[in-house]
Amino acid sequence: MKKSLLLIAVAAFAGMANAQVVVGLASNEELEAAGLSGTKADLPAMTILENEAGSFGLAYADSWGTTTTYKTYRNVTVNGEAIQLGNGAVGNANPTFVSFEAGVMSAGAVFKMTANKDGYMTVFTKLNPNKQYLVFEGTTGAIIYSLGWSDGSQKIYYAMPDDGEGYINFDAPDASKYLIPATKQKTDEAGLKLWANKVTGEIVAAASNPTVKDDPDQQYAGVMEDIPGQTKPAMPWNAAGFEKAPGESTGFLSFPVYEGADYYFSALGSKAACGGFVYTEEAPSIVFEEVTDGEGNVTAPRVEFPEILVSGVKSVAVDNNADAPIYNLMGVRVNADAKGILIQNGKKFIRK
Repeated sequence: MKKSLLLIAVAAFAGMANAQVVVGLASNEELEAAGLSGTKADLPAMTILENEAGSFGLAYADSWGTTTTYKTYRNVTVNGEAIQLGNGAVGNANPTFVSFEAGVMSAGAVFKMTANKDGYMTVFTKLNPNKQYLVFEGTTGAIIYSLGWSDGSQKIYYAMPDDGEGYINFDAPDASKYLIPATKQKTDEAGLKLWANKVTGEIVAAASNPTVKDDPDQQYAGVMEDIPGQTKPAMPWNAAGFEKAPGESTGFLSFPVYEGADYYFSALGSKAACGGFVYTEEAPSIVFEEVTDGEGNVTAPRVEFPEILVSGVKSVAVDNNADAPIYNLMGVRVNADAKGILIQNGKKFIRK
């Protein structure tokens, strides 16, 4: 792992046993020291900050700048610890992604976190319920997460279906509520992409979108088809059962993490903003604090997310059998010399 450029550590106890909260959020000065500023610049993959709970940074090279990581709500409380959200990083290119089954996003505005402890990480962002959000453990493990959002009048709070090991259960009875088919653009026999005229419905083949700017009769959209057996996340407003998509506001994703494992976070069709992480040993309880204007009038009420909905980190009594079979994240049995993130006796570990 690349050495961290910056260090930040704020640790406190939330008045309950084993409820440590460790905040890894970058200040404006620290972001600037890493090469991030209000104006986007071409930056490589890098670690921005690191503390005893883990590290946070940019997964891939992109044009990166800074932006606020919140909207409507700036002050939050996690397990009793008051935290003020500030600026974070935002990229330029939409993440390259095919499906959960195909693996992690391969380029674009993607954040990478590495856990130094077992527990939970929460990332705050300007969450748009009309976008889709992704979290991976390693390059192939599509993991569960709890997603929360509120604009002060509405609230979304749900979790991806859990397979009991912290990964998405694609076969859960309610999986279709949170997952939709992955798609790809159709092509002709020569490999050219197919485009449909939005006015006439006429299908044409071309290497790129043939839309003519400012000509309403020459607007085209790609002709899409489902990829059999492959999925991507539903939009939060659909998963929550809303009748229409609300606007952008402060939101978060909380997910279980394991010591030594890498985690990738991003959004589809968007450049998700993120300023770091909040680590908790226990499942986090989150509050968006009341917002008032300069005259003391309440402009957004207090909103509580009292119970985390994911359960990937569990204290389970298992026989610590050194000869037990070892599996990779895909559930395939491997030999004793295998490298990477492995599972034995029901517990994940890293072998380098």
